[in-house]
Amino acid sequence: MVTVSAETSLPSSVDEAWTALGRRSTYFYFPGLSPAANGGPKGALAHALDLPIVEPHEQTATLRILGGVGRAGADGRRERRFTVRGELVSIAGRWQIEPADGGVRVRLTLDYDVAPALKEHAVNTLRSRSPLPIRTDADAILSRAVDEYFETRFTEHATAYCERLRDRLGSSRAS
Repeated sequence: MVTVSAETSLPSSVDEAWTALGRRSTYFYFPGLSPAANGGPKGALAHALDLPIVEPHEQTATLRILGGVGRAGADGRRERRFTVRGELVSIAGRWQIEPADGGVRVRLTLDYDVAPALKEHAVNTLRSRSPLPIRTDADAILSRAVDEYFETRFTEHATAYCERLRDRLGSSRAS
């Protein structure tokens, strides 16, 4: 499992951010996530995986938005959880929403679970490009390298998602 996080500020109230993060359409700002083309199962999503080392993959995924802590606590904070589940990559996400000057601060934490077959494919692809001699610790080195590559890309995705959310919610509030 790889865990990454990112955060941004939104020009809204805690209640408005909570509501926006409960809408299915808000999750289409996530890199690679879109409604499935016709013919897919009802409610299914297309998830284009742009990962380092391996060629692009696409998976069918399901999105589940969970309530989390719906009522603001004494400190005004709320939390919303969601999952994106696919056969190659599954993501468990958590939004922490708290009041801030001029709006709210949202922190996104994503736990990625990469299917063993996809990770093995990435390790084998990296091995084919690597000058490492064949020895017992080479697999461990390559496996750590794949984890680091994936973590870097997942962090980029989390950051891009937060930026898109801020831009889209900020522009919709201005209009």
